Amino acid sequence: MYLLVEGGIVLSLALGCALCDQLDSANSVIIPQIYEYEDFYTCRRKFKNFVYCVSDTTLQPNTSSNLWKRILQLQSNRRNFPHDQLERGLCLNEYYDDVTLNNDTYKLLDIYISSKIYNQYGLNSHSKINSCWTTTHFAQHRTFGECFFVFISLLLILTTSFATWKELNNSATDSIIIKSFSLRRNLQWLWVASKPNSLRYLEGLRALGTLTILIVHSQLPIIRMPVWNTEDLESQANHVMFPLINSANTHMIQFFFTLGGMVFGISCLTHFERFPEFKIMYFLKKILRRLIRLLPAYAFIIFYQATWYKRMKQGPLEYKFNDYCLEHWWTNLLFINNYIQPTKPCLQFSWYLGADFQLFLIGSVLLMAVWKYPHMKNPLISMMILVALLTPAYVIYNTSTDATMNFDMRHALAELRTYDHFLKYYLPSHTNISSYFFGIIAAMMYMKFTRSDSQHIIKPLLKKLLTFSLVVLFSLNAFTTFLPFVNIDNKKSIFNAIFGSLLKCSWGCSYSILFLVFELKSKSRLINVLSHNLMHYLAKISYCVYIVQYSVIYGLYTNFHVPMIYGGFNMLLLTSAIILLTLICAMFLYLAIEAPIVQIGNKYITSLSANNTSSKNVIEIKQIKQL
Repeated sequence: MYLLVEGGIVLSLALGCALCDQLDSANSVIIPQIYEYEDFYTCRRKFKNFVYCVSDTTLQPNTSSNLWKRILQLQSNRRNFPHDQLERGLCLNEYYDDVTLNNDTYKLLDIYISSKIYNQYGLNSHSKINSCWTTTHFAQHRTFGECFFVFISLLLILTTSFATWKELNNSATDSIIIKSFSLRRNLQWLWVASKPNSLRYLEGLRALGTLTILIVHSQLPIIRMPVWNTEDLESQANHVMFPLINSANTHMIQFFFTLGGMVFGISCLTHFERFPEFKIMYFLKKILRRLIRLLPAYAFIIFYQATWYKRMKQGPLEYKFNDYCLEHWWTNLLFINNYIQPTKPCLQFSWYLGADFQLFLIGSVLLMAVWKYPHMKNPLISMMILVALLTPAYVIYNTSTDATMNFDMRHALAELRTYDHFLKYYLPSHTNISSYFFGIIAAMMYMKFTRSDSQHIIKPLLKKLLTFSLVVLFSLNAFTTFLPFVNIDNKKSIFNAIFGSLLKCSWGCSYSILFLVFELKSKSRLINVLSHNLMHYLAKISYCVYIVQYSVIYGLYTNFHVPMIYGGFNMLLLTSAIILLTLICAMFLYLAIEAPIVQIGNKYITSLSANNTSSKNVIEIKQIKQL
């Protein structure tokens, strides 16, 4: 009996050790590097007639291979890279003499990579060339568009220089061009304090929000970059707290929608109090002034993207960051790019400008109704809250999409252009309407509270309401960490609809209450910091920062030597460089285009309004005389 038990224990240990060895061998197999790139710039310098190609290699299934089993195991987690898809960048001159780019080149590349992978890993593969570069790609003549862009840039530089020189030499002139393009005037205007009755802390919040967005956008492209240590990116994506961070990142844009709704609402409601008589021209002038501010600098950057951007990103990474401004520029200028051709965008981040302008038009219609029919204010507030809650829920339910943006490495590698939730829920203005409406409602509440004698009662109540809203906000976002482990069928899911709507609304509602608490708060260090002139300066160039960031970020990323090493220090250096270059470019864009054209446009709008008023007065006087 003792021998039987002893034999059983020994057998169990032996089987256990064998199983452990098998598991260890499965987990310890060497996974193929996803990215292997030979240095493109060395290849270009070393060979006069160089040929450099980047291929997409697909590993073929092999059920008897431990390596293939490990790859399938890794791929079952959608937060990991697709390990059966490899990228290889090769300088073909290193392997073949007198190589040229033709149909045989594609066969040679496939044969070389397939044999190398089989020898290393024992797996068959098939390679497809993504892009190739030769000397001829860098010897193309300048196009008319490129020359015209240089002409416009030189014209702006000369105009600004001449206007500045004229003013510095105290040349007496009433020319609006000289006054508007003078660097000294525009720098003074850039630093000048806002009006005493304006909400300066909101400008500080806008500046901080813009810097936060810039930092986030500076780090997003690293996911698509060829890096040696892809496992470090995977470990971050699989961290238990990553869904919470991803939710905060996803809903950060609601800050700007809420802020935009509140600033626009306060501006309009203040005017309504001063001028109770309804005039539709007020809103037409608002729209015109907004277009004058947005379009010139926007068109200039789009023109750059359509002409020079493709030259700035020439190299093995250019195909990763395609921009479609040459084909779809018109969708941006009409502010419909969040609906039309969203999978082939011109300026990836500019969808927000389209959504914001559309919400601005919707807000104008609602505030016109408030101005013309003041008794409709309360019913309109109720309607806005109802629409804010129901619209996101309906879209999630009807499109059977996720409740919030879940991280999937495959969608991230495609810049989310293949992700239904991003296209149908994140981009459209009607799904972001809740935050804009909460901003307008906050503006109405602000106007009411500031005219009330019971602020000593309102302030404590608002602070309690803010605490409650933040608890709800944190709870809803904390629940996103459990979503990966909850098996929910997205098909017409009522749970997804309710949760997704509450999650999005919680951000807009919390932001609007926070803005109200800040405004009704007595003087504090935080308010003083947010109201500082430096914040005001950053807020003034924030629009230029937003539209120029894409060109700077992808211009830098596409010119790196790859593969690179992903790490905290490298990301700190990269982000710092992007922030510095973006702020410099944004300031020049503001001084050369936005500020001068806004001044010229506003002057003509003001003079046009004055002429219309004078004409009406003359007509009224004539009518009185006739009577």
